[in-house]
Amino acid sequence: MAAGLLAGGASRAADFGRWQTSPSRCQWLRGPSRLWFDCQGLRLEQNLEGLLSVRFLADGQREPIALEHLVFAGALEQGQVAMHCNREGSCQPRWPARLTVATVAAASFDQRGLALGVPRTRLARGHCQLERGLVRCQAWGRNGERWMAEASL
Repeated sequence: MAAGLLAGGASRAADFGRWQTSPSRCQWLRGPSRLWFDCQGLRLEQNLEGLLSVRFLADGQREPIALEHLVFAGALEQGQVAMHCNREGSCQPRWPARLTVATVAAASFDQRGLALGVPRTRLARGHCQLERGLVRCQAWGRNGERWMAEASL
């Protein structure tokens, strides 16, 4: 019986993986600053079915930062469908979808891809709207922080 369960599970698609693209336009507003950053990449990551993170990727704004990430993470709203992922972890989004944001994180990396410190993660409330041509996220922190990001696909 255990062999049958294993065989059945092996043929199923994975519940986790990621999808990444280079948007035609992408920018974000981070924390209390009112500065907009241009970003070059967008990645959706699904580590468990129903849980999703939306990661905006940008070149570093100053030395020694080579790459910056702004991540909105949370759960898909009720009735929304998770990404479809294959066994290799490659996923395809199911448009449209709406994510309830629970945390926002920012991280910086050097030229070698090593993190420059611990990612700064904050509890937040907000949402992301994921559509075939546009991904838009916004969230607010307890201390008045505000994060917004938008990518045209």
